[in-house]
Amino acid sequence: MKTTRRRPTTAVPIDGTALRRIRIDRGIEVADLASRIQVSRAYLTKLELGISPRASATVHAALVRVLQPEQRDAFRADRAERVRAAS
Repeated sequence: MKTTRRRPTTAVPIDGTALRRIRIDRGIEVADLASRIQVSRAYLTKLELGISPRASATVHAALVRVLQPEQRDAFRADRAERVRAAS
């Protein structure tokens, strides 16, 4: 039986609501954040609304660098429950 190997994914599931909340708490406009992380305003809006539920590891790292959340996993959808429980 042949097994299929799955490639490790570099896409990071994003909790758009948490991302938006942190951005607003920092007083940063969508257009300004998009410019700082070098993505389009439309793409960032889609991340926040959950239309694009995943971001590349590079975009996620840029979001963490610019927004500086208290926890690195603050807007990762796959780890959001753990982060909320710890708060």
